[in-house]
Amino acid sequence: MKLETLITLALTAQCSFAIAQIPPNIKPMPVTPQDSLTQEITTRVADLEISRDPENDRIVYKGIFSMRDMEGEPTFSWLPSGIEAYQPKTESVDYLKQHLRNYSLLIFMGTWCGDTKDLLPKALKVLQATNITTDNLMMVGMDREKTTITKEGKRLVRRYKAKSLPTFVVLDAGGKEVGRIVESVDKSFEEDLVAIISKK
Repeated sequence: MKLETLITLALTAQCSFAIAQIPPNIKPMPVTPQDSLTQEITTRVADLEISRDPENDRIVYKGIFSMRDMEGEPTFSWLPSGIEAYQPKTESVDYLKQHLRNYSLLIFMGTWCGDTKDLLPKALKVLQATNITTDNLMMVGMDREKTTITKEGKRLVRRYKAKSLPTFVVLDAGGKEVGRIVESVDKSFEEDLVAIISKK
């Protein structure tokens, strides 16, 4: 089931995690189940605004984008270095390799935010270790006021009440939220993710 379908299912009840028609600037690209979530989160053309945070002067991405859109920004060196440095627990990774493909992740984040800079690289390292491509993750960038751009991005923020960054929302195959990781972890990203999925 594609993310656009999930969005429609999730928000139809109150005004949708999606739009009845895909806007022209959003171009879904199918992904193969071998290297992605079974949920098939789609890669999208970036729809973002770039500015600087008034308090720490860091680059702020607002809007919807993917991991690939962050790779060309030189001030995001914390991302590859954090990914390389993190060593997820093997037992949890093995469990996620078997089960994570049945779920999707929606990530609300702030490129200016210290908690995002700490947790996002760890999350991406875990996903890479489970052989899931991070290019297909949907990220919603927000500023210090917790606002974003585009109708879809704003609807997602309202629907999932994203007020703390980062927030990783875990969705099942029907588009229902089964849990989330917010700002920090109880044990580790991978162990907390296993705990969410295993409860389901």
